Amino acid sequence: MIPALRQETILNILSNNEIVNIDYLMEKLNISISTLRRDLTKLEQENAIILLHGGGVKLCPKPIELSITTKLDLNKEAKERIARKAASFVEYGDVIFLDPSSTTYLMIPYLVNRDITVLTNGISHITQLLNRDIPCLMIGGSIKKTTSSCIGPIAENTMQSLYFNKCFLGASGFSIQSGITNHDINERVIKLLALKNSKQPYFLLDSSKFGLIAMVKVANLEDYPIITDTIPNELASYSNFISCDQETE
Repeated sequence: MIPALRQETILNILSNNEIVNIDYLMEKLNISISTLRRDLTKLEQENAIILLHGGGVKLCPKPIELSITTKLDLNKEAKERIARKAASFVEYGDVIFLDPSSTTYLMIPYLVNRDITVLTNGISHITQLLNRDIPCLMIGGSIKKTTSSCIGPIAENTMQSLYFNKCFLGASGFSIQSGITNHDINERVIKLLALKNSKQPYFLLDSSKFGLIAMVKVANLEDYPIITDTIPNELASYSNFISCDQETE
């Protein structure tokens, strides 16, 4: 089992139990103490878990996550600009992945007549794609109502065998301290698989999310191109940020 999936299993176990003992996790996962400690250290660094004295582990408190309908109304002008900029990177004949974020949803009107194929686990996204006659494929799985998305083992297994020219992902927050973070541990695995199987990944993050830290880390801040409306002054030295006003090569 790859580390990301093993760590997801740990988080799923913790989501059903207030506190879990390290010995129980070792037995349940059939892994060594050194492997478990590496996983727990990584999850603690990502603000996903709290390690307790005496060998206990528990989840960090989870913040409230907004529905996609609510998210679409937040910072909509900035998200529209980011969506338009992101769509400019899509080339004729591309196979792309869109996650179920509100900003990738706003990309869809800019993807018509491109002779592309769009794969997504976003239920709202697939409806929009069909309405605009854009060739698409739905990645199914367990349905998460708030984000109108498909997640879980079925979606993950499907994602492992799919490859994309580009993927476009949202996130709940980004910061110098914690990198790019997300509310949901299951959505994190989908994002990691999209990143792994894409030739060119992009994150779409409006500047209002700068400084926000969600439950689980997805990537380091400098790992992938980040398209945003305004680059915060604190991030001026980062070369991977793309402003909406920056010309596309």
